[in-house]
Amino acid sequence: MLKKVVSVHPGDVLITSCTYNTEDRKLATVGGFGILEEMCVNYAHYYPRSQLELCKSAVDPGFLQKFFHLVNRFNSEEVCTCPQASVPEQFASVPWNSFSRQVLGALYGFAPISVHCNKSSAVRFQVPLPRQRQGRVQLGPCRGDALPASRCPGAGLQLPAPLCPASPTKNAGQRG
Repeated sequence: MLKKVVSVHPGDVLITSCTYNTEDRKLATVGGFGILEEMCVNYAHYYPRSQLELCKSAVDPGFLQKFFHLVNRFNSEEVCTCPQASVPEQFASVPWNSFSRQVLGALYGFAPISVHCNKSSAVRFQVPLPRQRQGRVQLGPCRGDALPASRCPGAGLQLPAPLCPASPTKNAGQRG
């Protein structure tokens, strides 16, 4: 709860964050409908009345998929990067070493945010977004644009083929 009323004007941006410890959980907390699935819940009371009912945001799904591919390539492990796998399934297959944790932390610092807002009628509410995130994180020698993008680590890497379980119909006729 804020100690004083804050005036928010058209064009202003509200940025909120939550910090709490989920180390006692066996799986990553990635968002969902249950209270134990949420990463961060905020309520803002405003006046005058608006048609805005709720907004939800998450890291852009495309950037999150790039994270899974990078972790897979770096660790040479069976990280599920299948397009049909859910985000919780993909997170469950990540080896949570220092590399994976640092890359995910950096991703949260610079990746675009996907925002969906609804009116009370559940119809999508168009909200103008800022052009660029406030924080920009670069790793390695590319920090501060010291190198051209083409010479940055990882530039030009091809995404690995998805590590998807074989379909049952494909394996049914195959014998070892």
